[in-house]
Amino acid sequence: MARKNERKILSFSTTIRNPRRICEFLAILSKFENQELTHEIIMNIVKDVLKNKLYIPRAMKDILLKNNFEDKNYIFTDEELNYIIQKSPQNHKEKNFELGWESRFDTWYKLMSEFGFCYYSKNEKILISESGKILINAVYDIHNNVFKDDCDESLIGSIFLNALSKYEIGNPYKKNLNYNNPLRVLLKLLQKLKINNKSPLNIKEIPILLCWHNNNSEELYQYIIDLRNENYDLTSIHFNYSDEVIYTKCLELLESNNQKRFKFNQVIKEAVDEYIRKMRITGVISIRGNGKFIDINSNEIEKVKYIINLNSCFAGNYLDDSEANKLNFYNYMAEIDSYLITTKQISTDNTNKKIDKLKEFANIYQAESIKKELMITCSKKQSSKDDLLKLIDRPLRFEFLTAIYLTQNFSNLHVIPNYKSDDEGYPIFTASGGKADIIAFDENTESYIEVSLIQDRTQTTNEMIPITRHLQEYIKNSTNNKNKFSVFIAPNIHSDVKTYAQFAKDKFKINIPYYNISDFIAKVEDSEEIINLNDESLLM
Repeated sequence: MARKNERKILSFSTTIRNPRRICEFLAILSKFENQELTHEIIMNIVKDVLKNKLYIPRAMKDILLKNNFEDKNYIFTDEELNYIIQKSPQNHKEKNFELGWESRFDTWYKLMSEFGFCYYSKNEKILISESGKILINAVYDIHNNVFKDDCDESLIGSIFLNALSKYEIGNPYKKNLNYNNPLRVLLKLLQKLKINNKSPLNIKEIPILLCWHNNNSEELYQYIIDLRNENYDLTSIHFNYSDEVIYTKCLELLESNNQKRFKFNQVIKEAVDEYIRKMRITGVISIRGNGKFIDINSNEIEKVKYIINLNSCFAGNYLDDSEANKLNFYNYMAEIDSYLITTKQISTDNTNKKIDKLKEFANIYQAESIKKELMITCSKKQSSKDDLLKLIDRPLRFEFLTAIYLTQNFSNLHVIPNYKSDDEGYPIFTASGGKADIIAFDENTESYIEVSLIQDRTQTTNEMIPITRHLQEYIKNSTNNKNKFSVFIAPNIHSDVKTYAQFAKDKFKINIPYYNISDFIAKVEDSEEIINLNDESLLM
């Protein structure tokens, strides 16, 4: 018997969180574009995903094969891939797909289909939209059949902005009785809060938006104001919300008392974190108050105004989950808005704000806390519990934390991070290719700091060779006589990096000292100046 239509919380799939990984999964799917999606094709896609090590089965118990997943240079044989699939059964079932790997395939690609990047259905042709192809081209070199070392994250962000400017929580994939455009509703609410001189949206208020019924932003605004007044009357403290009170309000909005269906942690925490991540990918949302509020990124105010004035919507019946209607929704979502999709980078004239934000964090956070967060960021088994830092993807968080740590430890050092930031100086996208992640200089020294989460031998080709080229260019184009060197930091350092650093020293007369994260933390602690990181003993 079919489940009765109901109100549901807005919940984005967390199967693939990192935007770059979404692009990489799409690149695999694109190899099968226009082919009919049969069981055989699904299993070929699964093999390709495993071959490219985009997914590591949790059930994999073979230690040798597990280690080979960690080595990016290792190429699985067809026999090994068949063995991995056989020994890693997926106890998972999705509608219209067989139990096991077929359903795992659907969990990988379902959100991408909802966002209009691709379309698939059993025994129908696989389709890749223009926006999906832009994402693919951002990370994948089609001519050489390899993934690129760098990608333009701001371009990827504009594709997500295009999708979320149209996305509706009531759609054929979700059959949600709630019906609104979450990004437009959010922007209209934030705009009205600002016009009325109210505080931006508090993080604890976000669950209300996740359960909101419609596109009526005026009604939503009044609900939030009433909620704030009610809370203040009870506690005499602004934004001192009880999680239990917010959860009860959400169940009322969902017209449900089913706490098993709508779990407390999902409503109050998990869905909120993922919502913030998705909204920040677009580049139009900023963090305020050290992660306590979200607001409009004033750097993108023209795009915000444009989105607020959009009135496009899906013309079909959003409660009809037939494949024909899903295809119609895909076609609607796949439409390109040329104003939103652009290769033009988000304004980077935020250097002073980025520096101010680093100094602010250097004062607010104890050095021990930053050291701990650096270790967590470099660990595959730990997750940050910090309300702000957990919302920043690990590669970007690594750049941010490293810049903070340098700021904390060297009083006379100027630290300039090259990641792209919002109007408050919070990082949004990692530093683009061709630039050092961080430039750190004092009166006598100019250093170029590069961080990477890569841990295998590809550190040499993906990091050390480009670092060498960039350092040579910096030295060649320099107008000062400062001592110049680069520093490479990673969770662990592969032996090939050590060999290459010695080679670069001998052949090009340049210094690229390298540190695993533990050694980097210790070296900085023991150093009085940044020049001390230029440890010649590492290059002998």
